Amino acid sequence: MKPINKIWLNGKIVPLEKASFLNFHQGLNYGACVYEGIRFYKTKKGSAIFRLKAHLDRFFYSASVLNMDLGVTKNNFAKAIINLIRVNKATSGYIRPIAFYSEPKMGINIVGAKLTVMVLIWPWQDSLQKKSVKMKIVKIKRLDPATVDLKAKISGYYANGLLGFLEARRAGFDEPLFLDVKGFVAEGAVNNIFIIKNNILYTPKLKNILGGITRDSIIQIARDLKIKVYEKNIRPDFMRQADDIFLTGTGIELEYVTKIDRYFSKNSAPSPVFNALQEQYRKVVTGSVDKYKNWLTLIK
Repeated sequence: MKPINKIWLNGKIVPLEKASFLNFHQGLNYGACVYEGIRFYKTKKGSAIFRLKAHLDRFFYSASVLNMDLGVTKNNFAKAIINLIRVNKATSGYIRPIAFYSEPKMGINIVGAKLTVMVLIWPWQDSLQKKSVKMKIVKIKRLDPATVDLKAKISGYYANGLLGFLEARRAGFDEPLFLDVKGFVAEGAVNNIFIIKNNILYTPKLKNILGGITRDSIIQIARDLKIKVYEKNIRPDFMRQADDIFLTGTGIELEYVTKIDRYFSKNSAPSPVFNALQEQYRKVVTGSVDKYKNWLTLIK
């Protein structure tokens, strides 16, 4: 998908072609870049951004980890995103705030380096996800929390996810499933994982994964639906008797897993628990459940 024609760049709305940067900037060479993925949806009251505050809280936290001064308050940044959606006349789509060190020099020292901050948006198909995936537990392990701050969404981390993704694809699978360095189930390349067993929802603890905002949303929605949720260390063998397994993420929302090589296979229809979560999530993001209206920022 191609971005539409205007972006927010360093405090101004400008044509997309203004986003031309030297290819040896520090953000590219050293992964000194932070970003978010945010969705906005068409609702009965107009377009609305889903969980904007939570995403911006993480974006600003990630920036602080890399010593970035974004030069804008969260409130004004939120207003800039809303205005960008307005001027592009978009009704639903995907938002990508991004900040990276763009100093045209080599060397890892980012102290005092030039910073570029921008926001892009894409149109995004606004329909219930029907895709299912096949996964493989890959040999490469997920990043260890003793080596990086996993609460931050830093682009350099995703080389780890990419290596796992390539390993899975070479073996004929759609997505990788990572274990942590202790052998517990962690997450996919860019997605969190949930396991349904005996009508109970299980998901890995936060310590060794990126705490996805969609993950957090599903946990809250499940508990409100009186579905028990346990965040725990999970060994791969636990998946053998699962009723369902699914992934969550901003782009995919909920994505059904039909196979995990050597550990799980499902040919029948999704369970009532999965269907209930998927249907309720769709209602929530499109503004049909009053309980969660504080998760939506209307584009007025």
